[in-house]
Amino acid sequence: MDITIVIPVYNRKTYIEKTLESIPHSYPVILVDNGSTDGSLELCTELAKKRTNTRVTTEQTPGAAAARNKGLSLCTSKWVYFFDSDDIFTGLPATWNEENDLVCIPTKQQLGDKTQVRAYKPVTTPHTHILNSMLNSVSMIFRTEFLRNIGGWNTRCLIWDDWELGLRSLLKTSKVQWITDTVYHIILIHPDSLTGPDLSSRIDRILTVLGIAFNNIYDLQPQNKQAFAALFYRCYILCGQMQQEGDAHAAGRIRTFIYDRFTVNKQSHQMGQLLEWGAQKGLRGMWKIALWVVNR
Repeated sequence: MDITIVIPVYNRKTYIEKTLESIPHSYPVILVDNGSTDGSLELCTELAKKRTNTRVTTEQTPGAAAARNKGLSLCTSKWVYFFDSDDIFTGLPATWNEENDLVCIPTKQQLGDKTQVRAYKPVTTPHTHILNSMLNSVSMIFRTEFLRNIGGWNTRCLIWDDWELGLRSLLKTSKVQWITDTVYHIILIHPDSLTGPDLSSRIDRILTVLGIAFNNIYDLQPQNKQAFAALFYRCYILCGQMQQEGDAHAAGRIRTFIYDRFTVNKQSHQMGQLLEWGAQKGLRGMWKIALWVVNR
């Protein structure tokens, strides 16, 4: 398979060697250091000397999206896959339909001694992904030309950049293949992971991504009422989650976004408020209820 693996690196000196050791030398690898200050760049350079098909470059614009785009710009292969610098690679499918634009694979995650398969269910519609966030960075294999044509990774997304790219991809193409024969990779959950549990402290970044997602739908599929409805309900669920965290101000900012962007009837707001209440109480599966409402 003609594919390149791109790995953004930011202060991963502790993990990157183990990650690289898990990737066979037969795969071309592009390591993109994103301004590390812990010696990661120097280590990557040394490790690359011991491997075939491995290249090291740098990208000073902060954010994994910018680093991934730098790697994308250097790809000459038909396919590109973005791996993380602190996870364990276990292979890729031997083959897939080369007519597709996007190929998706299941992964597993490890926390301490416990390993479990991450939620994985084929998604065929943008509105489903909006609510269940099924597409993530290490589950997506892109046809390089397709990814370039849709603009690559959005560097304005300093959070949820894979969620935004997954949405944009589904808005642009229906040529998506879901691989289900086996589970790939080990996503390590550790204290240094970039994704944290707190939402409220990242409210500015979240609002930026929500605005981008709204514009994606408006620009690419303005008649897709289900996609707008899914985003509307996701915002209400976020309100509830932020209230559960005890940050009414952050929840209020999401609510302002809802009223500024969406024009819906009173009944839809009432359903949104119900979802918000459930999320605030910590009830699980609010997105499933929202998806049921959107699919009616």
